[in-house]
Amino acid sequence: MSAPLIAGVYALATAALFGYFSLLARKGQEYANATSGVIIGLIVAVPMMGAAAAALWEPEWWNPKAIFYLMMAGLAGPATGRLFLYMSFHRLGIARAMPLNAMSPLMAVTLAFFILGERPGPYIWAGTVFIVAGSATLTYKKPTDTSWNRRHLWTVFANVFAASISLIFRKLALAIVSAPLLGAFVSSLSGLFFLLALSPLLPADERPRFGHRKAWSFYGACGILNALAFLFHFSALDVGDISIVTPLISTAPFFSLVLSHLFMRDTEHVTKLIVTGTILIVSGAALIGWRLN
Repeated sequence: MSAPLIAGVYALATAALFGYFSLLARKGQEYANATSGVIIGLIVAVPMMGAAAAALWEPEWWNPKAIFYLMMAGLAGPATGRLFLYMSFHRLGIARAMPLNAMSPLMAVTLAFFILGERPGPYIWAGTVFIVAGSATLTYKKPTDTSWNRRHLWTVFANVFAASISLIFRKLALAIVSAPLLGAFVSSLSGLFFLLALSPLLPADERPRFGHRKAWSFYGACGILNALAFLFHFSALDVGDISIVTPLISTAPFFSLVLSHLFMRDTEHVTKLIVTGTILIVSGAALIGWRLN
């Protein structure tokens, strides 16, 4: 099996896990805020990843430069990025937030072009047109629609930027040390540290609260699913370009849209515009993934 195909399989596995994880994150909002959800998920997942990394440790994994890049990836990804992601779920709903967050390929591919020297072909740029069109469709709001507010769209754009920067750091680290498990562990551990350190700066209603048992159930499960998704993500980046991996992961809206419709009909309203926007975005992602240099 070729490296691009392996990367594609890992990326689609990440998308499937991420789609299911988003459903649990949405359910968990009844018992804790976004910050609490991120921290609980990391508290549950980090020890598991640490134990696995210790058991499979290789001497060549120790590289200060690679570990520094992974720590910066953790600051941008599991810390700030995931926080903004959870906030977008809570304030916009999964069916709208997930497709909008799928704009990350546009940002990630652009950064990879300028920073990593990747040279995507015309399929990538054609795909971005679909992604932007789909995003515009999703942000259209009827005057009578009070289920969401445009001022909360900043949570999506903040997550997209943080996630894209995190991807660059992950790829730089993996170019030095080919160790997806180490990457997932160090990024998550540093993300947990940074989030705990930054949480006092958050508004009072966004600071972590850990009192509700059901919050640990939902967000703990989110942490385990996200840890698996993270491992698949690092494995995909280890063998494939950002311009291939990231668009395929952005097919997660299909998984989350179907799951929302099946299990959250009482809280998630999937409209024709949402479906149209999702199709446009994922079609764009497919074009980007099917690039020809």
